[in-house]
Amino acid sequence: MNRKESTPKVEHPDPFKDEFHRLLGRLVHTQAMFDFNVGLQLNWMGPYCQQDVADLLNPVKAQLGTRIKSLKKLVLDVYEPAGETAIAEFNAWFKKADEARGLRNDYVHGRWGVPGGYNFKPPGRIVDAEPLLAFVRLHWDMSPERPDDSIKMTLAEFAAQVAAVETLYAEYWGLTEKYRQYAKSKKSLETSG
Repeated sequence: MNRKESTPKVEHPDPFKDEFHRLLGRLVHTQAMFDFNVGLQLNWMGPYCQQDVADLLNPVKAQLGTRIKSLKKLVLDVYEPAGETAIAEFNAWFKKADEARGLRNDYVHGRWGVPGGYNFKPPGRIVDAEPLLAFVRLHWDMSPERPDDSIKMTLAEFAAQVAAVETLYAEYWGLTEKYRQYAKSKKSLETSG
């Protein structure tokens, strides 16, 4: 083996790619922490509501989507005394949480062009162009007549999506605090079950 073959290729720094990967990592990390917290909530609320959640806490047996659905049922039952407004807020939050879960899954399993195009500005030179991300959901349809279903976005738009997911997951705690005083007591759950 000569020296040239053993030297790894060093890529030049690419701030656009680096920032994209940092943001994608933030999205993945945020969802991992959210999944952990959903499990903690199930681990507490299951026994509190006299529900067996053991299978839900086994990541081999249950995916996050299943855990979210089960947590929703428990939350809606526990906070039912808070009234229609509270239930509507929790339902809206769970709908957004499931959409965020789907977004993360799409983004992790799909294909990215980094950059996947350019937003040209006058006078139309590449040096003045803003690089764009291009995303395509995972599929294997490579037929030439297939419409282009790629989604193009700026790095700032992608950053806004990541920040919105981070904010959304944090909002759960705000809702539980807002309606904590109305939550069913363990004793009332025991007598209603």
